[in-house]
Amino acid sequence: MTKRVLTLALKDLRLLLRDKLGLFFIVVIPVVFGVFFGLINASFADGDGGGAVMDVGIVDLDASDMSHRFVESLNDLESVQVKPSDGAQAAHLVRQGKLLGFVTIPRGFGETAGIFWVESTPLQLSIDPGRKAEAGMLKGLIMQAMGELMQARFANPAGMRGQIKRTLAEIDADAASQPALRQFMGSLDTFFGSLDAFTASMSPDRRGAGPKMELAKIETVEITAPPGEHEALTSKLRSPWDISFPSAIMWGIMGSVAGFAISIVKERSEGTFLRLKISPVTRAQILAGKGLGCFLTTLGVIAMMMVLGLILGIQLHSFALLVLAALSTAVCFVGLMMLMSVIGRTEQAVAGAGWAIIIVMCMFGGGMVPLAFMPGFMKTLSHFSPVKWGVLALEGAIWRGFSLTEMLAPCGILIAIGLLGFVVGARRLAHTD
Repeated sequence: MTKRVLTLALKDLRLLLRDKLGLFFIVVIPVVFGVFFGLINASFADGDGGGAVMDVGIVDLDASDMSHRFVESLNDLESVQVKPSDGAQAAHLVRQGKLLGFVTIPRGFGETAGIFWVESTPLQLSIDPGRKAEAGMLKGLIMQAMGELMQARFANPAGMRGQIKRTLAEIDADAASQPALRQFMGSLDTFFGSLDAFTASMSPDRRGAGPKMELAKIETVEITAPPGEHEALTSKLRSPWDISFPSAIMWGIMGSVAGFAISIVKERSEGTFLRLKISPVTRAQILAGKGLGCFLTTLGVIAMMMVLGLILGIQLHSFALLVLAALSTAVCFVGLMMLMSVIGRTEQAVAGAGWAIIIVMCMFGGGMVPLAFMPGFMKTLSHFSPVKWGVLALEGAIWRGFSLTEMLAPCGILIAIGLLGFVVGARRLAHTD
């Protein structure tokens, strides 16, 4: 039985090698995608992140009124969804690709936030290295939220006078301070004293309508990457190819899946499938041969792309986990191949419907547009795309640094999809015959 299955698989592989156009889509196209998206990722490393809602973790170590106000201001922005967390949990979610990054608000933040004449306590921003394109946009939104804090300071003159008095005390303790600086701070104290008296004389519904200011330069707040797990992960990302090649691999796999699905319906329409059935070969052996051919082609695409990627400089976190990801992905798309082969009775129907399904899976799974740039409902729908889980499994083995436990979820989902697709497709094929 094993020899017959291998013979059928080798027959399909030889037919594939003779199809020059099919080989072009399986071999050349994924290489083009990998290089193209890698160059785009490199060019966007310091660019704007686009208009999607970004999931951002918040680690509030200050727990002050001003830090709470900052979190509320950031969360009120349409482009940001804040998720409170602790440092370890936030780093873990970033590594899994569930958060764009996280902002750490250090202790003492509330004492100086929104006060432009003192050195502020720096915020710490840690970004998923695979989503650098959004970093610039997020920094700008942080500056916008910081501007709200300055506005809040000016709406509370009494609180500002307290900080001014502390600054004056520091100036008095430093003999080298310029007299002009003390005069300036004294003038500010007088100004806020008058403003406080004026605000007190206003009607209650008009209070808080004082002067408004906001930060204009991103340099006003230092944003650094916190030490620890995520910093180590960021340092591992050596090139833009680390990010682009998993998606490019999926396109190569999609090409092989489409090719094998069309080959099944072609053999049925030309009578080859009937001749195989009347030969001393069982239906199970025929399907196993088809599945093995697609399985080996999928593994070949992954191996070819990884060799090219290593030449270009991508890293490999774990060879063993890469093997696990490759086997799981191959099982998944062999099942999908079998399912696609029975959605029509002609080559044209299977080719059209198959590529339509592939494009939709890639659209929602991050194969065309990064998941980070998608609206919320599309991110939810991406959970149903095997492309997403294939990319995540490959990234986990290549550069995300997943452990075996973290690999179980995406690999398990891929295997389950593959087994379900193969069983449904095989039964449908038996029924139609």
